[in-house]
Amino acid sequence: MPDKLANVFIASFITGPFQANCYLLAREQGSECIIVDPGMGAEEFLGDALRTHHLVPVAIALTHGHIDHIGSARQVGAKYGTPVLCPRDDRHLLSDPMAGLADFARPLVEQWYGSTTLREPEEVVDVEPFSHHEYADLDLEFLHVPGHTPGCSMIRMIDAEFGPIIMSGDVLFAGSIGRTDLPGGNPAQMSRSLANVVWPLDDASHVLPGHGGPTTMANERLTNPFLSHH
Repeated sequence: MPDKLANVFIASFITGPFQANCYLLAREQGSECIIVDPGMGAEEFLGDALRTHHLVPVAIALTHGHIDHIGSARQVGAKYGTPVLCPRDDRHLLSDPMAGLADFARPLVEQWYGSTTLREPEEVVDVEPFSHHEYADLDLEFLHVPGHTPGCSMIRMIDAEFGPIIMSGDVLFAGSIGRTDLPGGNPAQMSRSLANVVWPLDDASHVLPGHGGPTTMANERLTNPFLSHH
């Protein structure tokens, strides 16, 4: 998707069996970048994307702890020597992925990793709800929106001319929302998150979901059936 906005460069690619989006955020090509949600098999594509756009990773940011979004975080963090920013309440999922997955996923996790437990990344930064973190000359705000997982977050940054950009993880998709029936999911929490955090977002917000294509908050307010009652 490479896209140069007024003051931000964004590239993305799709990773793994769950088709999760991994994003690269930078001020411009040829500069430092943040990797958002390096999922299962992300390292396969990441090297090519970094070379193509001449980017140097300085941090990994996770929207939540599910394996399809964190599956390469340890390997990528070790390769580039970057910290891994993980929502505090999802940190346990970095080493115990089955704590957030249904049993049907167990054989898949074992097939990919040879085990159902993982080694935590070498340098993990516990992200507090609604905290700001600055890397690569970008300010990331982690909006806490539990419901899909306990620590589930949307990552917001502001482009001076383009407006708010939201990496919505598995909270908000084009026309849908994240499921709440996996371990750690909570429908009541999701409903509160949608009402208190998602619904008030600026209409101009550009939404880059964890799965599927981009959308805008204005479009979701009009067309997303899961937001219509808020």
